[in-house]
Amino acid sequence: MGAADDRDPDEVSFAVVRHGFDRTAVREHVAELLERIERAEADRLEAQAQAAELQGELEIARREITALTERLDSLGTPEGADSERMVEVAKAQAAEITARAKAAAEDTWSAAEQASAALRDRYRALLTELDEQHRQLTASHTSIMSTAQAQAEELTTVAERRRRELDAEAERDRIRIDREFSESITSKREALTRELEARRTACEREVGEKLRAADEEARRRVESVTEQVTRLTEVRSQLSERLRGTQQLLERSAALLEPSDLEKEHDPDERLTMPDPAGAGPTTNAATKRTVPPPRAKRSHPAKR
Repeated sequence: MGAADDRDPDEVSFAVVRHGFDRTAVREHVAELLERIERAEADRLEAQAQAAELQGELEIARREITALTERLDSLGTPEGADSERMVEVAKAQAAEITARAKAAAEDTWSAAEQASAALRDRYRALLTELDEQHRQLTASHTSIMSTAQAQAEELTTVAERRRRELDAEAERDRIRIDREFSESITSKREALTRELEARRTACEREVGEKLRAADEEARRRVESVTEQVTRLTEVRSQLSERLRGTQQLLERSAALLEPSDLEKEHDPDERLTMPDPAGAGPTTNAATKRTVPPPRAKRSHPAKR
């Protein structure tokens, strides 16, 4: 057996980690215990083999003793000292062989019994230790599973509560965003409405100013045209008066320039040619031999716009 087999099972300790013992250390210890059990089983089998071998030697010795005893019995009672001495020697040898065989068998059997008992005790101790470790591992596993289940339930509860909180927070954010969006849209709509109203007012004011300016310009132009028409009317009236005066003057002049009967008799060709009432032809003065051109009518100028 090695030094690992001589350790006290009660002195075994494991490194404690989170949620129980270190699994690697537990696996190594279980593997070591299994190896020790295998070695103990091998030692037990070897001791049983040695015991069987010694039992065979003891059986051989018993057979030899039986054979010697039967041989002695077959010899009977020899006569003489030699025969007695030979019988004694044979008995002594048989007794010695028997004693040695018994001693060897007893020693071997005792050693085998001791080894078997030690192995049996160690095997039982290992089984007890394994049972205890299994119980501890089972209890630790149960505790770990209970703790893990409790933690899982707690985490589930916390996660569910956190989810509800996040849902509520998201709902509040959505409502706030909707409200802010509505307020922003309303504010922008009001700003656009004010801007449109201002632009409409400005356009109306500008259009009104332009209309007033156009009306003023139209009125001014109408007044100017009216004034020009009035002035032209006055000029036309004046020209008409002048033309009538000129016509009357021409008529009086024609009457005055008409030759008398005496002048017609002396010089019928010397007469004054007067224009027709329409003023188409020139007037010839027979006495002065000069032609009086007809009066020119004044051109009327178009009204300024």
